[in-house]
Amino acid sequence: MSTPLLASLLAYEEPDIVSRFTDLLAVDEDEARDIFQETKKFLYLSQHHPAFIPDDLLILDEMWHNFILFTPLYHTFCQTHFRQYLHHLPATRQEKAQQARLRTEQPEQSRQHYLTRLEALLEATYDHLGEETVRKWFEVYPERYSKAQLLALRKA
Repeated sequence: MSTPLLASLLAYEEPDIVSRFTDLLAVDEDEARDIFQETKKFLYLSQHHPAFIPDDLLILDEMWHNFILFTPLYHTFCQTHFRQYLHHLPATRQEKAQQARLRTEQPEQSRQHYLTRLEALLEATYDHLGEETVRKWFEVYPERYSKAQLLALRKA
């Protein structure tokens, strides 16, 4: 499933990004390097499919935030690999209010909309990154890096 672009992304290393991540979360260096690899895969996927970060993948979001803080490195990485800056845009206040209203007024429609998006993300992940990545992201990560686990891993 590897492409030259994906291979190039995965070959990119930056010890300072990994080091800062281990300063923030109680994970060892090898685990942080692996999370960085998976985050680069997510960025790759986002170029082929409108990806979103469900709660099961918040660990990737944490690493992406960490990477963005190394702004010159992140900017160069994006320009080199994607020919554009990849913005990380959170939901707006209006979008969050609309989602909350839909969850309250039409819970089944809201649930179905989420499941449809999740299914599309799973399919795109499988198509572009393979079964191993699907298993890691949607079986291993939900257990290892749930919201509660992320809070417990956060260093004071």
